[in-house]
Amino acid sequence: MALAAPQPPWVPAQPPGGMHIQEWKYEMRREAQLIIPGVYLGPFQASTNLNKLETLGITHILCLRDSMEARLIFPRFPTEFKYLTLDVADSGAQNIITIFPQCRQFIDEAINCGGSVLVHCNSGIATAPAIVMGYLMDKFAWDYTVALSYVQSKRYCVSPSSAPLSIPDTAQFEIQLREYATIAAAQHAYASGPMSPSVAEHKRAWDGEGDVPTGSKRRQAAFDMDMDDD
Repeated sequence: MALAAPQPPWVPAQPPGGMHIQEWKYEMRREAQLIIPGVYLGPFQASTNLNKLETLGITHILCLRDSMEARLIFPRFPTEFKYLTLDVADSGAQNIITIFPQCRQFIDEAINCGGSVLVHCNSGIATAPAIVMGYLMDKFAWDYTVALSYVQSKRYCVSPSSAPLSIPDTAQFEIQLREYATIAAAQHAYASGPMSPSVAEHKRAWDGEGDVPTGSKRRQAAFDMDMDDD
């Protein structure tokens, strides 16, 4: 089922059809918010209320957690919902671009079957929003600024760049998402015509067919080292 791109707000304070900043209340960060039809975003706490999940029409749950959180964050209702649980470091050291395809497939599965998916991490502030933003960028060819503005208009507390300051700036989620915007643009451009050399370079790199573009090599090297240690 094809999704029509919702109209993104350019000013998060006054998103068309969304909430104004003054309407956001602190306690709402503990709840899940509807981002687009069929896709909810929230913290782990939102995945623990069975009645609420059923009321929202949730059929799938994408659970993103740090491996150290596995004892606390895990599928609570495995017989009621379909889960995809991924161990993802809640920091910029994690290469989130590599898990976008798997997450996108799971989200699409929920939507295509007429259901809804809850995407959550521990706090619903950095990791899960980054995945949802990547999904929107891929689906609607949005850049980072538009995707962030739109998601913040639905869940104002999100901040993909809130990774620990000890992580190098080049490894922050925000940097990865900005680079993924180029990849998403490459995919859309490929469907409509030839790509520019710079866009094609990014796509080949992240497809594993070439060198990672300048500015991404340190992060890719770190990711490869992590994979070798597993």
